[in-house]
Amino acid sequence: MPKTPPFSFFGMVLYLFRVESTKIFLKKKYLAYLALLAGWIIFCYWLYARELLPRFQGLKGTPGITYVKDLNLPLAFTWGSDVPLAGKGFSEWESDIKKADSLGKVLILTGYYFLDEQPSILLSEALAKNRVKNIVNSMQIDSNRILIRVLAKEINADVKSSPFEAIGIEQMPLNDVLRLAGDTIELCFPLKDSFNLPPFLVNQLNAWLSSHSDRKDDEWFIVGIADGSGIAESADMALDRAEVIQNILIQQGVKNEHIHLSTGQRINPNTIRNRCVIVYIE
Repeated sequence: MPKTPPFSFFGMVLYLFRVESTKIFLKKKYLAYLALLAGWIIFCYWLYARELLPRFQGLKGTPGITYVKDLNLPLAFTWGSDVPLAGKGFSEWESDIKKADSLGKVLILTGYYFLDEQPSILLSEALAKNRVKNIVNSMQIDSNRILIRVLAKEINADVKSSPFEAIGIEQMPLNDVLRLAGDTIELCFPLKDSFNLPPFLVNQLNAWLSSHSDRKDDEWFIVGIADGSGIAESADMALDRAEVIQNILIQQGVKNEHIHLSTGQRINPNTIRNRCVIVYIE
C-alpha cells in the first residue's frame, strides 16, 4: 500500500492559514452574536424600567392614567414619555380640576418639556402638548374652556431617572375673561403674547352677535386693550387683538365698512384684565 506523501512546506503553511482564518471568523461571529445579545438585553431593560415597570406597579383607576405605588407626586411623567403617572394626592388634584370645570372657570394648562427629551424643539413641544391632551382626555375635562401652552423647563439631576411634574394649571374666573352689558361685550385673552381664545369665549361672542343680528347695519366699535403695567405692550398688540375680533364679526355678517378699530391701554393688578377687547354698537 503506497504511503501518503507528506505535506509540502507551502501546503502546511496554507493549511495553517486556513485554520487560523476559520478561528478568526468564528471569533468575530461569536462576538457579533454577543454584541447583538447585549444590545437586546439593554433594550429590554430600558423598556421594562421606563414603560413596563410603572404599569406593573400601577393600580386600576382613571383610564389612560397609570397609578404608581409610592409616587410622592399627584401627577408626574417620566423622561420622554407622555403617559400620565398618578401618585399620592392625585384624587384631590383631580377633584380640584373637575370642580373648576363645573364652576365654569377658564383653565390654562401648561405642558412642560426638557430640551433633551426629543431630538428637536418641535418634537419636544409636541411631547408637552400630548402630556396635557392625555390628561384632558383621561379626565374628560370640557375642552371648550381650556387653552393649552407649552414651555421649556431647566434640567435638574433627577429628571432623567425619576418621575417629574410636567403639568401646570391656572384657573381664571369667568368674570375675568367675559363681561356682557346690553350692546357691549368685553373679552379678555387668557394667555400673554397670544391671540388665542378658548372655544367657549368664541361661542359666547357668536351668541351675543346673534342676539344683535338686527343691528348689522349699525356702527360697530372695537377697542383693543394693551397692558400698560410694568413693561407696556405696544399698540400693535392691542390692534392685533382687535383684528382677531373683527374677523369674527365679519364672518357673522357685519360689513367691514361699519367696523371701527381703536386701541388703548389699561393698568389693572389682575393682568388678564389688561389683555382685552371691547365691542359696542351705536
